[in-house]
Amino acid sequence: MEEKKYIESNIQSLDGVEHVRLRPQLYFEDCFTENNLNSLVFGALCHAIDEYFDGICSEIVISANEKYLKVEYNAGMSLEKSWDLTKAECIMTKIGACSNEKKHLEVGHEFCRVGMATINAVSEKCELITIFDKQKAYFIFEKGHTVLRDFSESDISEESTTISFEMSKEIFGNFIFELNDLQLKLDLLKEKLPNLEIKLYK
Repeated sequence: MEEKKYIESNIQSLDGVEHVRLRPQLYFEDCFTENNLNSLVFGALCHAIDEYFDGICSEIVISANEKYLKVEYNAGMSLEKSWDLTKAECIMTKIGACSNEKKHLEVGHEFCRVGMATINAVSEKCELITIFDKQKAYFIFEKGHTVLRDFSESDISEESTTISFEMSKEIFGNFIFELNDLQLKLDLLKEKLPNLEIKLYK
């Protein structure tokens, strides 16, 4: 049998987003074990829960239907710069940045094992609207990469974040959000976070 020889041109270098899309089972074991998308919801809540522990976020509204997920909560994502990006965009696009930007590391250990950029990577499209410190930011991501960013001043003093995901059928096949099971898991989460109001709309 002829031994394979590897040369420099054989080596494929993948950025974090491409690696997630190529090996989704490594990152989303629960989805492929449970045959649904429910575990993605909890990863998408990690910034909100981080803000909850600072007494900032008190309400989360979740809408889930088939492969679509929308999360809204009353805390803004920081628009301060982290390297050459805002912290909000960093959280959404740089694998591992989610944990680096967290204020409470226990949030990652207990409530979010994958990070928001990892979930964004397996989305066909994701939209983020956040109001932070009287500034409004609007981002569109496709397959984990930023395709639009827009900033404007806001006269709204209340901070908020809305994130909408369209999960990839190419990656997850026929998996959808199973709402009855999701409600049961959210009820368990509410027991751990008694001062956080969580609503699920179907």
